Amino acid sequence: MSFNAKDMTQGGQIASMRIRMFSQIANIIFYCLFIFFWILVGLVLWVKLSWQTFVNGCIYWWCTTLEGMRDLIKSQPVYEIRYYGQTFRMNAAQVLQDKYTVWCGEQLWSAFVLAACVALVICLITFFMT
Repeated sequence: MSFNAKDMTQGGQIASMRIRMFSQIANIIFYCLFIFFWILVGLVLWVKLSWQTFVNGCIYWWCTTLEGMRDLIKSQPVYEIRYYGQTFRMNAAQVLQDKYTVWCGEQLWSAFVLAACVALVICLITFFMT
């Protein structure tokens, strides 16, 4: 081992370059896995839920996020809930109390949790295989 300043500086530069190269490759891998995760979640949701249940569940969860601000909104938004060819117009309070929209929201949540778990397992397997 040499204590020459030139040798120590070059070794430090090489180690620094190796760390930077590793971090660049790790960033690319994690970026690809992140995109792959969300594609898998979307595919599992597409397979598991019908479009009607997905849209009505999204409306339900949207209304739950706005529940605290409902009193601040002067003109209440009206949502169109589709139910097997029929269209019902409901405001946020009605959406949150309707049994069908609550069921759609629960189905969406359980399908999302399942999709996230499946996608996470597949992404972890993919990560350790690369």
